[in-house]
Amino acid sequence: SLNPPNLAWGVLPFAMGWLFSGLGVVGQPHIMVRVMAIDSEDNLNLANNLRSVTFLINFLTAMTIGLTGRVLIPELMAGDPETALPYLALELLPVALVGVMLAGLFAGTISTADSQILSCSAALNRDIFPATANSYNWAKLWTLAMTVVVVAIAIFANNNVFALVIFSWSALASSLGPLLVLRVWQQPVGVPVAIAMMFVSIATAFIWVELKLSDAVNEALPGIAAAMTVYLISRVFSSGRKANTVDFVAEVGNRSREGGTEG
Repeated sequence: SLNPPNLAWGVLPFAMGWLFSGLGVVGQPHIMVRVMAIDSEDNLNLANNLRSVTFLINFLTAMTIGLTGRVLIPELMAGDPETALPYLALELLPVALVGVMLAGLFAGTISTADSQILSCSAALNRDIFPATANSYNWAKLWTLAMTVVVVAIAIFANNNVFALVIFSWSALASSLGPLLVLRVWQQPVGVPVAIAMMFVSIATAFIWVELKLSDAVNEALPGIAAAMTVYLISRVFSSGRKANTVDFVAEVGNRSREGGTEG
């Protein structure tokens, strides 16, 4: 059905929300760092092809696990569906392979987590507090501080892991994605405008989730739209100021020439 009852605004807004969430990959620092760290521009096409193939495999595997879990372990739908993979492994695999699977699961989780922690601590150490950039001890302290924040979120957050991950992804997509795209297009973005774009986009995504609208449209879409709206408004005002400045300079020049002629 094109209008399922559980989608308040229909299929198209729902699909557009997740499309913008996917485009928000450019706002993920832990992913962009890997792109920037490539050894040569000549390998970009190869890396992109490998990434596309592995993404397709991971996507199909995740979908298969989810659908299989719904069939073989239907009681999970009333509990925590995020445990489908471990329970399926217990049902279908020997004990030794269950251990290998769980080790791979936690390895992937920790790999992403430590990449994000290091990206955040590097931003604090080098960008927000540049005076500490050359201090190894400060780098360790910032990393420890970010780890404490992450552990606190994991302990005290009421949402499930999937909801937290989706919101984190959407917040980064909304706040950093539009800025990076604008800079790639070599568009002028001042520091106050950039900060305003980040704050407004994150606030929009947060309010969207709190209003329970993310089930209809992923919060990345309104967050990105809010950031771009702030930028467009800033361009309108800056264009107006430039026009006024040009008119003022032209008027001063005309008066100067008139005064010189009269003299």
